[in-house]
Amino acid sequence: MRKRFLIILTIVICLMSIATFALSYIAAKESIEQLILERANTRLSMIVQGFSNIANDIDIYSYINFSHESISITKDSFSVFQYGTSRLDEESQKVTVIKATKGGYNFTLNVDLEAETGIYIAPFKRIIITIAAVFAFIFAVAGILFINSVVEPISCLAKSMAKITSHNLRERIPIPKRKDEISQLIKTFDSMLDDIEGSYTRLKTFVDDMTHDIVTPVQILEGYRQLIERHGKNEMIIDEYLDVSKIQLYRLKEMTTSLKAAFLVEKRRRVEFADASEITMRNVAFYRTLYTNIHFDASVKKAVRLPIEAMDFERIENILLDNAVRHGAEGGRIEIALNENELIIRDFGRGMAKPDAAFDGVPKFPEEDGLSEGAGIGLSIIKRFSEEYGFSIDLQSTPGSGCQFTIRFPER
Repeated sequence: MRKRFLIILTIVICLMSIATFALSYIAAKESIEQLILERANTRLSMIVQGFSNIANDIDIYSYINFSHESISITKDSFSVFQYGTSRLDEESQKVTVIKATKGGYNFTLNVDLEAETGIYIAPFKRIIITIAAVFAFIFAVAGILFINSVVEPISCLAKSMAKITSHNLRERIPIPKRKDEISQLIKTFDSMLDDIEGSYTRLKTFVDDMTHDIVTPVQILEGYRQLIERHGKNEMIIDEYLDVSKIQLYRLKEMTTSLKAAFLVEKRRRVEFADASEITMRNVAFYRTLYTNIHFDASVKKAVRLPIEAMDFERIENILLDNAVRHGAEGGRIEIALNENELIIRDFGRGMAKPDAAFDGVPKFPEEDGLSEGAGIGLSIIKRFSEEYGFSIDLQSTPGSGCQFTIRFPER
C-alpha cells in the first residue's frame, strides 16, 4: 500500500510540476508579448510625430531594435526611408506589422515578436523552473508526511489484524497518542476484540461444561441398560429404568436447547409479553409428573404477562426448577410463587457455598454427592437474559438451608 501511494504521489508531483510550468510560461509569454507591442506602438507614434514636425530633430535609428525590427516610410508608393534588419521575413506569421499614416506618409513597423519575446522570457524560464521545483519539493515532503501519518498506521493495523486468530485473542493493537480517526479506529477494533474474546471464552466454557454435563445422564442410562442385560427383563427394573430415562432424556433435551442457544447471535430482541401464568402452571404440572416424590407448592396469580419472549421465560423457569430439584432435599418441598412482576422459586436443600458469584458459570453447590456438575451453566444463561430483558435477579442462600431465587421485572 505504501509503495502504491509513493508511485501515485510521484506521478501527481510530475503532472503538477509540468502543469505549473506550462501555465506559468504561457502567462509570462502573453504578458511579455503585450508589453513589447505596447512599446512598439509607442515608439512608432513618437517616430510619426517627430517625422511630421520639421521643427523636431528626431533620431529614428535610436527607436528601432535593429536585430528584430525594421521600419519603412513611403509616400505615394515611393520609399522615403527604410531601416532595420534585412533578415526579417516580413511575410512570416511570426512578424507583427504595425502601421500608421500622417501627412500623406505611410509608416510601417515590422516586429519579430517571437525572437524579441525569447530575449525577455529567458530569465522568466529559470524563475518558473525554480518555482516549479520548489513547489514539487514541498508537495513531495507533504505527501511523504501524509503517507507516514495515515498509511503507516493503517498498514500496522492490517498486519496486526492478520496475526489475530482464535488462539491469540488477547493480542491488542497499541493505540497511538494522537487523537484522530486512526486512533479511534484502533480503539474500536480493540473494543471489538474485547467483546469477541469475552464471547469466545464464555462459549468455550459453556460448551466444556455442557459436554461434561451430558456425560452424567448418558452414564446413568448406560448403567441401567447393562443392569437389564444382566438381570433379564425384570419388570421392576424396567419400570425404574423407564422413570429414570424420562428424567434423564428431559435433561438431555434441555441441555441441547441450551447448547443451541449458546450459538445464537446476541442481539436485542423485540420485546413481547409472555403469558407467565399459563407457562408456570404447565411447568409445575410437568415437574409434578416427573418427580412424584417431591411436593411442589405453587401459588400462581392469574393473567400475569411479563415483557419477555415465552420461550425464554420457560427456559428461565425450567433452569430454576431443575436446579431446585437437583439440589433440593430428597423427597422435600419446592415453593413456586408468581406475582404481578416477579417469579420466586425456593428449595430447602443444600444451598450454595458462594451465592454472590453464582452467575459466572462456575458451580457453587457442595459436591459431596457428585451432583454439582454444570450447576452454574443455567444460572449464567439467566444472567444473560437479565442483561437482555432488564430484569433483576435476587439470590438468598445459606449452605444447608436451601436457595431462593427471585426474578423481578420492572413495574409497568
